[in-house]
Formats: sequence, structure tokens, C-alpha cells
Amino acid sequence: MALNDWKKHPGGGLAINPIVGYETAAMVDGMAGMIRLEFALDPTMQRSDAVQLVATPKQLEDLILALRDLADNLNVSQAVGRPAGKLS
Repeated sequence: MALNDWKKHPGGGLAINPIVGYETAAMVDGMAGMIRLEFALDPTMQRSDAVQLVATPKQLEDLILALRDLADNLNVSQAVGRPAGKLS
């Protein structure tokens, strides 16, 4: 997904919220996993909300790989003192 498809503030900047917590659990039947992502709603991080998602094992594996690639890219960019590159 291109960044221009992401939600934006009226001023044009990306509408992003910092993650303040997360939890994972397996569904009772063991066929899927649940992810709860908690995020701040304001800059003071005093108010938060959460989204609760369900995913198949394959989706979780793909997400893990995408997050690992992002972390690796950010670590390389920080090591050479450059801004981070592509987000996805």
C-alpha cells in the first residue's frame, strides 16, 4: 500500500498514533490468533484506544516478516545516520 493511501490529517500529514501496548492470544479453537494493539489518541499519551484483530497463522507469519524487515531497515538507516527509507 502506497503512503498516499494512508489516512491523513486535514493539513495533509499522516494520521499516526504511537503504540502504547499490545497483547496476543490464541483463539479458543486454536485456528487463529488475536492481536490487541493499544495506541495513544493525543500527544500527551493520556488517552488511548485499542483495535482487536484476528489473523490466520499465515497472516501472522507474513506480518512478522514485514515487521522484521521494517525493523532491519530502520536499524541500518540509524546506523549510517540517514532517515529511514520505505515503510512497506
